[in-house]
Amino acid sequence: MTPKGKQIAVGALSILAILGSAAWIYFGQFKSAKHNVALHQRVGEVMAEQTAKLVAHKARVVLITIPTGGEPELKTQLDSFRRALKKLGDYELKEYELDTKDQPKYGVGTGLSGRRYVRMVKKNEKADVFVSFVGAPGLKDEELAELGKPPKFVAETRTPDHLPKLFDKQVISVAVVSRFVFPAPGPQEPKTAQEWFDKRYQIIAADSISTIPKPE
Repeated sequence: MTPKGKQIAVGALSILAILGSAAWIYFGQFKSAKHNVALHQRVGEVMAEQTAKLVAHKARVVLITIPTGGEPELKTQLDSFRRALKKLGDYELKEYELDTKDQPKYGVGTGLSGRRYVRMVKKNEKADVFVSFVGAPGLKDEELAELGKPPKFVAETRTPDHLPKLFDKQVISVAVVSRFVFPAPGPQEPKTAQEWFDKRYQIIAADSISTIPKPE
């Protein structure tokens, strides 16, 4: 093989190596990260439905969330929530996007602190209901006292840890929680969005707090 031919061959192999790496990154890192769109759309719809059940068809809603850049599931949930809420009534929606400062505690169903929640309630005293997609806060006694008469509150949360106290103090109205009671209702192999929701999530209200496991 001539020197020029060797150069062409080496160049072609380099290009193939680059293309192979790009394909590995795409299929291994990005394509595999696809989330269950139907499930998370249903989570957003359920959050909207539970919100609408608590208030009149015309009400002021405060939405608490975080930037969705690294949270595709949250973006799907929020888009679905906004669409569903618009269909359910004439709601004035005010949104607060928390500054996470890249702290790992923030994510879908987690991150909202008691201090931030109290401040938000104080800033929006005419709001009819607060909706958090970033968890239910653990409130200290002094924060509960500062909160005064709690407003209606719907939260998506990863764990039920704070819920018994929040329900006992009537701070929270409804929680959409990652499922902790098994077996899940419905078929073993979910097909519909509702079946996926029932498998992965459950709705907790004041009349169902007895299902929340007690801390060990």
